[in-house]
Amino acid sequence: MPMLDIAQPKALLLLPIWLLISFAIWWGVKQKRKRLTFWLSPEEVKRWWMRTKLQVFLLLASTLMLVIALAQPRYFAGKVNVPVQGVDILLCLDVSHSMLCEDIKPSRLEFAQSLIANLLERLQPGDRVGLVVFGGSGFPLCPLTYDLSIVRTYLDLISPSVMVYNPTTYIAEGLNASLKLLIGKQKREPRGSVIVLLTDGEDQGSNWKQSASECAKLGIPVFAFAIGTEKGAPVPELTETGIVKGYKRDLRGNIAISKLGLETLQSIARKTGGKVYLPVDANQEVSALLRDLSDYRQRVWTRQVAQWREIFPLLVLLAALMLLAETWLVRKGE
Repeated sequence: MPMLDIAQPKALLLLPIWLLISFAIWWGVKQKRKRLTFWLSPEEVKRWWMRTKLQVFLLLASTLMLVIALAQPRYFAGKVNVPVQGVDILLCLDVSHSMLCEDIKPSRLEFAQSLIANLLERLQPGDRVGLVVFGGSGFPLCPLTYDLSIVRTYLDLISPSVMVYNPTTYIAEGLNASLKLLIGKQKREPRGSVIVLLTDGEDQGSNWKQSASECAKLGIPVFAFAIGTEKGAPVPELTETGIVKGYKRDLRGNIAISKLGLETLQSIARKTGGKVYLPVDANQEVSALLRDLSDYRQRVWTRQVAQWREIFPLLVLLAALMLLAETWLVRKGE
């Protein structure tokens, strides 16, 4: 990186004009000197010439400095680390049948939706948000965008009818779908990226450990909201239209109970450098996540920005002093 830089190079186009004016002034002064030899003695002409040369030098030098000052010269003073303000936040929402359990009122899904809505209202302007849903498979519902109203629209579309085809819970599917969106964005524009996972954590056989390792390798922490309780609740069974028709049963004919898989979520968060939030109060838990996001910005995602020191204030000051000196010489010669 160059040590000197010109912020407004177009201002230097005034230099040819300055040269023409300087030549005209110098030529005029020399012509005046020739005419004075007919009216003044050699000693008086010599004194006038010495004072006038100094005046012309001060005038031309001061105007040259003003022209250069208009170009805003500056020098390189090193690089500073500046925190990246915007973070890409990928919301990864579980839409499996167990999210309709009512151990968290009014249901796990509705509580998760209220968490997301609360979060969207309190994010910083530079943050981008995307939405991925998963159950037996994962797919992006909304790409990363600054327009949070679009994310809210897609969020409102999630209902039991959408969940008919996602009866199981494969956390790895959600994490993998989230990574595909984030990796593509990082290649084009390096930004901080996090995954906010909202699930009961009751994985049914996916390779979530490998997915968590991939997140850790890419430096993407997973902040998980544990939606559920250790006591659990019966898992609703849905019709093809998304209507609850009863409760699922296990192989012995007993009603299937879905319980919070906290250890799974804690393992994912620990491996990726994230954190787990328990479903106590939506506003309180979102506040905790926002604090952790702020710490994440300061701790990890910074960029080096060139720091420049402006020279033009010094040039303007010197030009002003020279003009004052030139004015003093004019008055002295009168």
